[in-house]
Amino acid sequence: MKNRREFNRMIEECKARYINLVITKSISRLARNTLDCLQYARELKAKQVAIYFEKENINTMDAS
Repeated sequence: MKNRREFNRMIEECKARYINLVITKSISRLARNTLDCLQYARELKAKQVAIYFEKENINTMDAS
């Protein structure tokens, strides 16, 4: 994400495990398309970082 400097910084801090939970208003606020959203969700979940999408009430660390 070229023009999302602070977003990229957040992702790097998640990967470094400085952040363990990302809260966002909705799926559309995290990524511009579904593929990017899934990529970030999988990448962060592998690092034990959850993403909570408030509008959709989805937590990527939930078992279901």
